[in-house]
Amino acid sequence: MEVKRICQWCGKPFMAKKTTTNYCSPQCSKRGYKHRMKERRMELKEFKEMQKVKSQLESQEYFTFSKAAQLMGVSRQYIYKLVKEDKLRASRLSPRMSIIRKADIELMLKTKPYESIRPKDTFDVTEYYTAEQIAEKYKVNTKWVWTYTREHDIPKVRIRQFNYYSKKHIDAIFAKYKTDDALTEWYTPEEIEEKYGMTRVAIRSHVYRNNIPSKKEHGQIFYSKLHFDLSKKITEDDSSEYYTVQDAMKKYNLTRDSVYGILQFHEIRREKKGRFVRFLKVEFDHVMNARQ
Repeated sequence: MEVKRICQWCGKPFMAKKTTTNYCSPQCSKRGYKHRMKERRMELKEFKEMQKVKSQLESQEYFTFSKAAQLMGVSRQYIYKLVKEDKLRASRLSPRMSIIRKADIELMLKTKPYESIRPKDTFDVTEYYTAEQIAEKYKVNTKWVWTYTREHDIPKVRIRQFNYYSKKHIDAIFAKYKTDDALTEWYTPEEIEEKYGMTRVAIRSHVYRNNIPSKKEHGQIFYSKLHFDLSKKITEDDSSEYYTVQDAMKKYNLTRDSVYGILQFHEIRREKKGRFVRFLKVEFDHVMNARQ
């Protein structure tokens, strides 16, 4: 019986007479054997070196963070974490030198026995919502509840394959969507994008800055039409009193550096509005008229 195999040394296909044959020729077999023996010798050497280092460390009473990590078989960063969390005591001898006593390592291990963490079998169910209850109460999709609670680390308890979410935290999240029942006209984000040419990020930023009422129904968010239109009107009226750097460059045929130079030299007060720097038109026009 012949079996098609791949040589484990050279990688070439060959026809083997036995299912246990792994090499295509005696030469590959010898080379494979030498390679295995070399790897075993290297592993044995590394094991002996590690045992030697460990025996040397066990005879010491004080360790640097690196040596303590070698002794415990963990990373040096984990030792720093234990010290920072006050789980392991260390002493700082200088800005560049800190040591840990062997007795403190043993004390930490002795006072921190392994304990399996088990979920509570009993809890006050009135303090928690299920995902279905959240979806029904606040008119959102159940899948949205799972995603949102996971991303925002909402406290939860898992009992018998069911998740229960903290009422306190869920109610606090949805409190910002509570609106005045007298409001009857609402914008969707798509309608705002079309009317005002704003991006979704700009819309959220504008709503947050102007405290515009919003509501959420069935996973869709709505913004008060009255408040949004009023806030945009105030913003537009307010902006008519100011130049941006681009406006000044266009009107007076200046470079960007020239505009900033005039602002700095004449100490014209400026402010940042979103991504743009703006300043009063009357002050800048006065300087430019005096220069002509």
